[in-house]
Amino acid sequence: MDQAEQAVQQAPDMARRQTRGNPLAAGLVAFGLGLLTSSLLPATRTEQEKAAELMDRGGEALEPVKKAAAESAQHLREGATEISQSAAAEVRDSAAEAARTTQEAARDQGGQVAGQARDSGRNIADEARRSGPG
Repeated sequence: MDQAEQAVQQAPDMARRQTRGNPLAAGLVAFGLGLLTSSLLPATRTEQEKAAELMDRGGEALEPVKKAAAESAQHLREGATEISQSAAAEVRDSAAEAARTTQEAARDQGGQVAGQARDSGRNIADEARRSGPG
């Protein structure tokens, strides 16, 4: 119970850090926090009566609830898939940009080194001609 209480207390800060700039993730986190909070609260008398009534009536009374839960789970899965695909695309784009930047920097450095080598070669040749045999 203490761990759950600590998790609930820390959840807002953690949620803000993890969902900054992503409204879908923020909605999913808020939904999850609502479920967690509701699971920690004791059932009211009315909830207990309704649960007993549903159990007495059997499975057909639970079908709409099962269907709604399945639909919600499907929406959550789709949202998570969208988020992960978007994140993967961002990572891929960032990696491609980093590779391009690295390649350009390497090409520039290579050009500078080649230029310095040519200059050094010329200087050595000039020096050798000037000092000549002798």
